[in-house]
Amino acid sequence: MTDQELIEQFYKTKYYISYSGLSKLRFSPRLFFTHYILQQKEESVGAHLVEGRLIHCLLLQPDEYDNQFYVAKSKLPSDNLKDIVDKIFREHPECSDLSNFQEEILNILVEKNLYQTLKTDEQRLTKVITQITIDYLSDLNNSVGKSVIDQSTYDKCLRIVTKFKANPEVRYHLGLDITEFDDVKFHRELPAACDLVDYKFGIKGILDSVIVDDVNKVIKIADVKTTSKTIPEFKESVEYYNYWMQAAMYVLLAKCHFLKLDYTYEYSFVVVDKYEQIYCFPVSQLTLDDWNERFRKALNEAHYHYENRDYSLPYEYIVNKIIL
Repeated sequence: MTDQELIEQFYKTKYYISYSGLSKLRFSPRLFFTHYILQQKEESVGAHLVEGRLIHCLLLQPDEYDNQFYVAKSKLPSDNLKDIVDKIFREHPECSDLSNFQEEILNILVEKNLYQTLKTDEQRLTKVITQITIDYLSDLNNSVGKSVIDQSTYDKCLRIVTKFKANPEVRYHLGLDITEFDDVKFHRELPAACDLVDYKFGIKGILDSVIVDDVNKVIKIADVKTTSKTIPEFKESVEYYNYWMQAAMYVLLAKCHFLKLDYTYEYSFVVVDKYEQIYCFPVSQLTLDDWNERFRKALNEAHYHYENRDYSLPYEYIVNKIIL
């Protein structure tokens, strides 16, 4: 399809924007346009994101582990080599021998500017086609669409999940001790979507953990976060990664999903840092109110881009002249 056809297809049906989509739109409308409208998806997933997904799965949906992950039989390649094999396999699912795709490999190396100081193509190919990448390709063929991880990643994430489960505060925020005989209900990885009165697009998301307490009329939402920084730096991460926007969006999604407008909605972050330190951050109502206001502003900015089909620059740089 041409770019124009993809644009028309995007606008033909109602669009539901996620937290990650809204974050991209605020950071770089052009990236949003390329990723979500032209459907040129990002190809590589960083190791830290894979670890985050694995921890979520082991902690919140352990029954899904075998459907989503596959432990490699040997060591995984470096990130650059892994990306190359992933790309070859994605474009050629029938691939079982990397040596049959030498031209494609060389083209990828040029795109990534890898091994270009070597004198010959043969030297470059020798760097890519190794026993480690051959074994990894075999794992991709055997994993049937699952995320391939190594044993050390699995062991690390399982260790973190064990620490989560042993932490009383984590158990409280995630409702890990709730049973079917209790007066409260809990939901894990709850998909939700919501139409917005003032906008032509809606919002969507998957809520990690939701506890519905009908006795006290309270709905508690918890978001599990893995951070490559430290616990004291998490406040900075809330701003940098727009977690405040995710919290405001998820509270609104919960309100739309449960339709319990007379209930109190609470939000907390359950965080593990790079040193495997664990801390729970409850969010005050005052802070949530402030985040809701900022979220409404972010939706207004998204509305401008969506209505005008203008993805050239962030909203602030379109409507204002920024002076250094």
